[in-house]
Amino acid sequence: MNFSFLQRNRSATGISRFPPFLVDTHAHILPALDNGPETLDESISLLQEMSMYGIRKVIATPHIMGDYYQNSVSDILQAQKHLRAELIRRCISIELEVAAEYYLDVSFLSTLENNQTLLPINDTYLLLETSIVGMPSFLEEAIDLVQQRNLIPVLAHPERYHYLQQDFEKVRSLSQKGVLFQVNLGSWQSTHQATRTLAERLVSEGLVSFVGSNVHNSRDWGHAREALRSKTFAQSVEKGLLNQHLL
Repeated sequence: MNFSFLQRNRSATGISRFPPFLVDTHAHILPALDNGPETLDESISLLQEMSMYGIRKVIATPHIMGDYYQNSVSDILQAQKHLRAELIRRCISIELEVAAEYYLDVSFLSTLENNQTLLPINDTYLLLETSIVGMPSFLEEAIDLVQQRNLIPVLAHPERYHYLQQDFEKVRSLSQKGVLFQVNLGSWQSTHQATRTLAERLVSEGLVSFVGSNVHNSRDWGHAREALRSKTFAQSVEKGLLNQHLL
């Protein structure tokens, strides 16, 4: 998106409008599957808030994490079915798709090596997360295995990882290997200096392919919503996000 687009999006009073956020690519919104909403009503309430702010599609990405969050593909699809039906019943106009956020551990490697079914975003982008502190020794192996499945690896919230905060060359190396990055909305407003600094640098260098709310509850959505009115979000859109291409 170039500056002329932002110029065209001005109100009658001449005040610039903020770029739209139509597709959320990272949300913990399915009830009772992970650390997101516990009940169907909580999920509905949160999706209704997001819909009222102009979001047209939410891609739910529940955790799949070894023995901690043992969500199966069938569990996720069943939860999507129930939540979709309730959205239709309550006349809430928002599209609900599902994927998963895969934690890089030995069980995930086994899933890849055994060619088990995966839940990528839009059948193309596989959302991955790692330990916050240390880079997994098998990170590159996992990336290779994902790419062998003709999927594009997307690293969730890289700005949170200490090993990337301390060495931006690792970010460049992952990008050169074909890894895309999804930054959390609001990370550039974080009270944690290293997180904020890396998020801002990722945006300024055009290395952010997706932004996501990473919403778990109404409080998370409040922080994300505020970030949508920031100059950094507008800059990330101008640099070229892929979110809207998923409509």
